[in-house]
Amino acid sequence: MRSSATSTTKSNAGTVVSNAGLNFAGDRLEPDEITRLLGVEPSLAYRKGEVYKRTHGHEVRGRTGLWRLTTKRRLASAELADHLASLAEVLFPGGSDKFVEPLRALIREFDLQADVDCFWYGEHGAKPPTISEDFRAAFAQIGATIETDFDTD
Repeated sequence: MRSSATSTTKSNAGTVVSNAGLNFAGDRLEPDEITRLLGVEPSLAYRKGEVYKRTHGHEVRGRTGLWRLTTKRRLASAELADHLASLAEVLFPGGSDKFVEPLRALIREFDLQADVDCFWYGEHGAKPPTISEDFRAAFAQIGATIETDFDTD
């Protein structure tokens, strides 16, 4: 990934919070395969049918498999660009594309969907950030779509 892919329009003053997540999902997902390849522990991971949460004696099972790495509580910046850059560094360490083909192979083998979710919340009147074409192109290399959830007071 080119270094310019880590640039994006900075959000205006008024950002309250932002974060981003990298997700791989599918009924045949083997979360350990993604962890082993990327060398990073996910924020949440489970196979289809596995219990991943227990609340007040109630078990929650995965309807599909999920491997999720989120910047929430891991990165203090309010700038969405910093959160996207953090995820991009996981996929493209030091600008390398060494994980692109192996990830594509896993996505094909296990019939997975990949996406990057972006959350931004700002004060009333704050202008939401834009996601640069460089980030879009970088995440598209592994077939990841970008989902946004932007809102203000």
